[in-house]
Amino acid sequence: MGFPSGVFPVIAAATVAGAACGADLVVTTTPAEKPILAAADVAPGTHVTAMGSDAQHKNEIAPDLIERAHYVADRLSQTRELGELHHAPLAGQDFPELGQILAGQRPGRTSPEQITLADLTGTGIQDTAIATLALARAGKAGAGRSFTL
Repeated sequence: MGFPSGVFPVIAAATVAGAACGADLVVTTTPAEKPILAAADVAPGTHVTAMGSDAQHKNEIAPDLIERAHYVADRLSQTRELGELHHAPLAGQDFPELGQILAGQRPGRTSPEQITLADLTGTGIQDTAIATLALARAGKAGAGRSFTL
């Protein structure tokens, strides 16, 4: 879409399904203990990043969405204990890790219609790399504000 730099529309929705309907990107960052996002809520080609399930009792993504999507873990051993995969009946299957896809060792999305799901439970080195990149890009764009605690 052709939006001016830094400007994009925001539309309020009454439900998670309503918010996800037609979205290209869905990011969940909730403390939910039961799934809030299911396969029926996500259109073909959508990318989902699930970040809220960082403890054993947390769960944002329904198992049917994990089964339907191209699932990628930040750290597979960790998502089997803490992440969305922990709650899915297919937890014993072999799934790629984000680093393997970035290194070209495992395939990423295989078609534009494929749903992708990144289950991020918080891996320190990746979080640091992302924060470093965000800081560099913000500095280059003259965005953000410095502060001290």
